[in-house]
Amino acid sequence: MTKLMKQRRKKSYNYQTNRRRVKKRMEKKTKFGVKIDCDVLKESWDNRKSVKENLKTLGVASDANDVVTKIKSVKNQFIETRLGPDENIDSKPEPKPQDDATEVVQKLEKQAKDAKKHSTFRFSNEQVMWLSYMMDTHKDNYKAMARDPKNHYQETPAAIRQKIKRFI
Repeated sequence: MTKLMKQRRKKSYNYQTNRRRVKKRMEKKTKFGVKIDCDVLKESWDNRKSVKENLKTLGVASDANDVVTKIKSVKNQFIETRLGPDENIDSKPEPKPQDDATEVVQKLEKQAKDAKKHSTFRFSNEQVMWLSYMMDTHKDNYKAMARDPKNHYQETPAAIRQKIKRFI
């Protein structure tokens, strides 16, 4: 009888908790409510399986450390081999094509190969004005640019050359 009283006492309603927020937080932590941004993975994702099981069936590693072999010591890092009379030093063994690569892995590799890297580097307006002034007044004379009084940051001729090379 005492056990039932203890259980009833624990079931009191907590007015301080926001039930909607708690429910959303719990949905995020479940293995079935995983949000996937990659379209290739999203097509073949099975919500009834856990994340590790899904990644295993898709052929993608869930933990990169398990896939990569570790080198234990510096001594075992390099393997000494003798070359035969007909072997070259420059010849490299050709990588074997993976037969076990799934369709998803092939799509991901194709997507990675086709992706273009966007350069995010931008000069500030002050730097653009300064570089254009230097190029107008000194043309290709980088030593004169380095001695110019408007070179406030005391850039070397090589540093100015690199900036102009990026600017052009």
